Order: sequence, then C-alpha cells, then structure tokens
Amino acid sequence: MSGVLDVRNDAGEGSVANRDNVMSLHHVDSLVTQTGTNIGNGRVTAVAQELLNYDPEAQVWQDSPTLALMLSSVLKWVVLVLIWLAALAVFAPAPSLPGTPVAEAAQPAQPPVAADKHGHGKKKTRAANKSASVANEQVAKASSSASASGPDDTWYQVARWAGILIVAYQVYSHCVWALRLKNIRYKMSSQRLTIESGIFSKTTNTYELHKLDSSGQIHSPLFLRMVGRANLYVGVWLSGIRNAEAVRDLVRNAGQIEASRVDKARWR
Repeated sequence: MSGVLDVRNDAGEGSVANRDNVMSLHHVDSLVTQTGTNIGNGRVTAVAQELLNYDPEAQVWQDSPTLALMLSSVLKWVVLVLIWLAALAVFAPAPSLPGTPVAEAAQPAQPPVAADKHGHGKKKTRAANKSASVANEQVAKASSSASASGPDDTWYQVARWAGILIVAYQVYSHCVWALRLKNIRYKMSSQRLTIESGIFSKTTNTYELHKLDSSGQIHSPLFLRMVGRANLYVGVWLSGIRNAEAVRDLVRNAGQIEASRVDKARWR
C-alpha cells in the first residue's frame, strides 16, 4: 500500500506510470470491504487516509506530437522551390547588350555641329539637322519594331510573382501547422483519453477507454522512425507519440479494466 499516496502524481511526458504506483480496482474493493467489520466507536481505520487520498482516475500517460510530422511536407516544398528557381533562371529573358541590333537602333543620331560666327556652314548645318531628324525617326521606328519583335517577359513575370505568393503562403501555413502541433496534448487516465488542441482557443475531446478500438493500429513512417516516434490509432489517431506499443497495451488493459468496472456498477 505504500504506493497509494503517489497515485495522484502525473506521469512524465511520453512515459507510462509505473503499475506499482496505481492501485488496482480489486485492491480498492478489498479495502472497502474491511469497513464492514466492527472497529469500535470513535476509532479510525488504518486505511482511512489511503482511501481518502486514492484517486480513481489517476493520470497514467501523456505526450504531445513531434514536429517531425512536418518533415515530409517541408522536403517536398523545398524540392518544388528549387525546381521553380531553376526554371526562372533558365527561362529568364536575356538583356540587350551593346552591339546588338536593338541597342544600336536605340542610339539616337548625334546632333550636328553648330555654324561659326561668320555664318559659314549654315547650309551644311540645315542639311545636317534635316538628316538628323530623319535619322531619329528611323531610329524610333527601328527601336519600336525591335522591341515588338523581341522576347515577351509577361509570362515570366506572372510565373515569378505566382511562385512568390505560393511560397509565402506555404511558409505561413507550415508555421501555423507547427504551432498547432506544439499545442496538442494527449492525456490518458485510468478511465478516459483526453486530447487538448488549439493555439488561442482550446478544444478538449474526451473518449472513454472502454469504447476505444483495442486493436491499436501503429503506423511508422520513415521520418518518424528516425526520431523514435509513431502514429497510433485507437479509434482516434495519436500522431507522433513515443512508445506506441506500450501505449497501445496500456489502452487495451485500461479499457478492459474500465469495462469490467462499468459492468459491475451496472449490475449493482
């Protein structure tokens, strides 16, 4: 009976409480039957304090999911981002360099040299101005035609900005996913399983152990096996937990004990 007073202590995260620290239901029944004997007026039995301290619903296991559940999705998006960056580098429009027809056509004609103070070369200046204006018009037409026939980067810009928006959304969604995983708590007592979730507003779902699936399907993806975790299905998924086999056996045994207790209370 030395372990009865310790039954209220919570088990560490990811661990299962020692069976010696949990009083069985049969042991409680045997303690209760001792109260039927005549111990005399004004006396207290030796097991009175132990019965008062006994918690019929002691917590036996708790854990939380691991962030390794995100590894497969993170790696997938890293590969997609690398492919997107490589495609942008390959299909990027080439800039026009000096010496190319487009660059040469874009250069305006040089203005003519002004006439001296004696008026010499005025005719030549007028002719040069006229030829320069004609040349500038030809340059404008050539540059417009060259730009129209050059590569169109509209689809490149669309793909670039669409990729930036998708990457930003995925970074945001994965951050929210990580926060949700860090705020999930699995807790199991001798009677029920409790799942707490939520970042700002908390949601608590409670499941009776004797109503859960005792088969206990265990799914161990590669990334979870690398960190010693697994997914356990007992009517509800317990994702990324430690010691999945021990938790499955604990759910089965506790469910059987709880089912027998419920049947016994029903027939009383």
